[in-house]
Amino acid sequence: MIATSASYTWDWSSVLSLQSLEIMGRGLLYTLLVSVLALIFGNVIGLIVASIRMSNQKILSGVAYVYIEFFRTTPALVQLIWIFYVVPILFNISLDPITAGVVALSMNAGAFLAEIFRGGIQAVPIGQRDASFVLGLSRITMFWSVVFPQAVRTMLPATGNVFVSLVKDSSLLSVIAVPELTYQAQQLATSTFRPLEVYTLLAVTYFIVAFPLTRGIGRLEKRLRKSSVR
Repeated sequence: MIATSASYTWDWSSVLSLQSLEIMGRGLLYTLLVSVLALIFGNVIGLIVASIRMSNQKILSGVAYVYIEFFRTTPALVQLIWIFYVVPILFNISLDPITAGVVALSMNAGAFLAEIFRGGIQAVPIGQRDASFVLGLSRITMFWSVVFPQAVRTMLPATGNVFVSLVKDSSLLSVIAVPELTYQAQQLATSTFRPLEVYTLLAVTYFIVAFPLTRGIGRLEKRLRKSSVR
């Protein structure tokens, strides 16, 4: 498939070959894998950090605040490079690229999710908690049975947006040779000498993955909003 535009001749034959598409497909699988893992671990980190942030222990709450602000205000690429290169030196451990990538994305997502969880939990009317204590419910039972189910309504759409961001931010892992989508595209562009075609295909692939997610999140948000009005 060849097309001419100005002084550049577009040639899609090598980029859209079965071998090239298989390479991009493997990269997409790695992208989705690290994104899902980062979302899972990020949720765990976010819930823990949010709980500490809302605690009455000022020192612990302050530590959680510093963690949240550090990871929200520094570039994800810098965090990734620091975790991959500096952490092994400081603690004398070995981190493979995929592990380092998942850790970096998880810690970054955890900071944003912590604020999402904190906002969702604090949005639940205080009267709901007071009523739970009057009924004799423990703090744990009150949280999981009363507060959390209501907080999920506000947290779900924002959590979905974090996942979309993770899919896009996973492209940063190409700098430490994680064989995700962008890394495979870089290798393919080098081997085919068709960078414009390859990166166009890369952009389209990210769009195909992210657009349905953003549309689904938008519909979910509208549905939750309507149900809350009822």
